[in-house]
Amino acid sequence: MWPTTLVLNPAGAGLPTRARDIGYGTAELVSVGALALANPDLVERLRSDAPLNTPDPATFYGGGVAGYTDYPTYTA
Repeated sequence: MWPTTLVLNPAGAGLPTRARDIGYGTAELVSVGALALANPDLVERLRSDAPLNTPDPATFYGGGVAGYTDYPTYTA
C-alpha cells in the first residue's frame, strides 16, 4: 500500500507518545484503534483537549454492544 511509510502500533502508548513518534520522524502514521473505539467523538476531543474515555479490553470482541456503542460522548 505505502511501501516507504512506517506505521507504528504502540500498544498501550498514550497520545503524547504517539504524537512524539510522528514529531521525531520515527513514524508517519500511528494507530488509534482502541482510542477511537472508546471515544466516538475522538477528533472533537483531540481538538478541544477534552479528556478521553479509557478503552475496556475486557469488552472487545464480546459479541454484544458492550464496549462498542456504550462509550459516552464528551459534554462540557
